[in-house]
Amino acid sequence: MSTFNQNNDTQLTNLIVNYLPQNMTDKELFSMFVTIGPVESCRVMKDNKTGYSFGFGFVNYSRKEDAARAISSLNGLQVQNKRLKVSYARPSGEEIKETNLYVTNLPRTITEEQLEFMFSKFGRIVQKNLLKDKVTGMPRGVAFVRFDRREEALEAIERMNGTVPEGSQDPITVKIAEEHGKQKAAYYAGFHAGYNQSRAVDISYNQWLRVEKLKQKISTPGGSSSNGQNSS
Repeated sequence: MSTFNQNNDTQLTNLIVNYLPQNMTDKELFSMFVTIGPVESCRVMKDNKTGYSFGFGFVNYSRKEDAARAISSLNGLQVQNKRLKVSYARPSGEEIKETNLYVTNLPRTITEEQLEFMFSKFGRIVQKNLLKDKVTGMPRGVAFVRFDRREEALEAIERMNGTVPEGSQDPITVKIAEEHGKQKAAYYAGFHAGYNQSRAVDISYNQWLRVEKLKQKISTPGGSSSNGQNSS
């Protein structure tokens, strides 16, 4: 059930687009939806530090009739290996924060239907993404599950974190996806900091080496000794 009042015209122009391909850009998303009507704003949601796409975005139209037509025309459209889900966006608020869960250590044989069955008992799932290996197409044991409300996501964490799914011997980990994003961003930040520090050391060493070679060349012109006296 929707969590906003559809009599509000401003909310009837703003759409959320789920299941975007990982490599989709703002420009590509805009190009797809502007075919319906004038677009006021368009954005693929990504981690600010790492650039990692969260797999969804927002499109805001100038007219509510264009937004309605975009839902009827583009919802379910196949784009690369994804099938888009286009619907009215919910308003921002405390109750819809921390609704996206990051699930790890899932069985490698799990299907999207089984993932849905595992988590749908806690509330309405508005988006799920079972990550798969790009080469084999097999599940990687990692998934994202987004609920409609925060209390649903928190209950799923409380009830599912540390449990052992059917067909597995290892417990799964369930936590807020935003925490995972921060950890990933911290990793990349640490990596780049270490890389930059190492590069700075290399540059400093190379500069020192060039200076030493230049000093040596100046102190021994034409094969003379370092004290400037001719050899006998």
